[in-house]
Amino acid sequence: IKMTDSFPVDVQLPYLSIDNESQGPSKLDLKKELSGKKVVVVGNIGSFTPPCLNDHINKFVDNASKFKSKGVDRIISLNINDPFVNNAWGKSLGVKDDYIVFAQDPNAQLSQELGDNYVADMSDNGLGQRTNRYVALLDNGEVKYLAAEDHGATTDISSAQNILNRL
Repeated sequence: IKMTDSFPVDVQLPYLSIDNESQGPSKLDLKKELSGKKVVVVGNIGSFTPPCLNDHINKFVDNASKFKSKGVDRIISLNINDPFVNNAWGKSLGVKDDYIVFAQDPNAQLSQELGDNYVADMSDNGLGQRTNRYVALLDNGEVKYLAAEDHGATTDISSAQNILNRL
């Protein structure tokens, strides 16, 4: 996938709504979510992992109002964790609504469609295949910016500040 390509929309992403969790997991329909909207997709290694918790996704939560003011309609946090774990993580970060959706990328399927650098093999650490740390800025489903960290080692390229600077 490269700039101006259409973002893959054929993968259904399970998520549990922050404000209506009693109904159980729903499927995020990317085709509908991206149509006519500006969306940021943030791949991360996993819920509650120290860098993702302390240096990565928390910055998107802290800067949600800045993203809104720059015209971003939704932020999607994406990893392989199940919807229940992702929901608990969102709540622990203080998320109160579905402006930021914490969705599951089952078997890193969507991330694999983006390319090899968007999946992190963490088998040596007993964690298996994971979504890498990456970010996609999408406008009406078209890729405006897409980049991944080098094997998930840092949170610079995929940082909230980097994307805010690009908006």
